[in-house]
Amino acid sequence: MKRVIAVIVIAALTTLMVGIDRTSWADQKSDQEKAEKQRKAVDKSLGGMGRGTTATLQRKDGTKIDVVIEAINPDTVTVWRQNQDRSVGTETIPIADIAKIEKMDPGKAAKSHKALIGTAIALGVIVGLVAICASSYSDQQQISKS
Repeated sequence: MKRVIAVIVIAALTTLMVGIDRTSWADQKSDQEKAEKQRKAVDKSLGGMGRGTTATLQRKDGTKIDVVIEAINPDTVTVWRQNQDRSVGTETIPIADIAKIEKMDPGKAAKSHKALIGTAIALGVIVGLVAICASSYSDQQQISKS
């Protein structure tokens, strides 16, 4: 019986100290403010974009994808994106699911293309040198046999 009374007294004292009305752990107002702030930031970013804009989109779950904007609606964004099987697909993404969207830096794509072109040229030169060396080696072999 003493244990039950002790538990009731502790519960009553805790309730008086903390208060029933103070449910700070369930503060939904700040969550709504965060969502509105995020929505305004995404809307501001989308304001400078239009159809055909290449952008980097980050979802709320953290995944980043490169997309081309097809259409911007009040609550959704329709984009073209490259799927894992290298096909291009259309996807409609709710603005509430977008954490951040930024225009893609054209220099970023240009740098990667320049690197690929440079690599291809270097490989072409190496293959050409190997072909020349192999050709001259086979010519020397034929001369020495004669």
